[in-house]
Amino acid sequence: MRKVLDEYPGLACHYLLVGQGEVFTEPTLTQTVLGSCVSVTFFCRKTGVGGLFHALLPYKGEYESGNGVAEPYKYVDSAIERICARLEDRRVRLRDVECKVFGGAGTIFRDGSCIGEKNVRAAFETLAAMRLRVTASHVGGGRGRKIVFAAHTGEVYVKLLRGDPPGQGGQRIQRAGQERIPGKR
Repeated sequence: MRKVLDEYPGLACHYLLVGQGEVFTEPTLTQTVLGSCVSVTFFCRKTGVGGLFHALLPYKGEYESGNGVAEPYKYVDSAIERICARLEDRRVRLRDVECKVFGGAGTIFRDGSCIGEKNVRAAFETLAAMRLRVTASHVGGGRGRKIVFAAHTGEVYVKLLRGDPPGQGGQRIQRAGQERIPGKR
């Protein structure tokens, strides 16, 4: 992934932790590491504004304890809603936004449930309900991922963790089954 960072010398590089999200109006690289968590990237070609979050759980209503602490990026559904509100605050029309979904590796619990699958389902259901366009995804499987998002171009680089075959790290993913996500360069 060092090569990816070298492609954008001088750009700010931001690391996103679990439960965090951000909208970027300046050229920025953002990276995060996902297991069963899900990230969705948002990019508007017309404005060059991008956004990204790293959510731990699928639906706020299923887990929120009511303790009064707002954690919108902890949950996939509320993270999508929050990023969209922040994009609209910056005069980005949601119909112009391209979304890409990442993560959701299989972590299976004793009861047979898989939080990664639930996170992915929550992402696609919430995006569909909000009529947002998904242009790419790299989800599921048994391995975590590191992603780097170029917020000003919409490009996303994905590296599968734990034992990538030689020469396979740091691929750009465009659509399911392909290896590049082009942006506007």
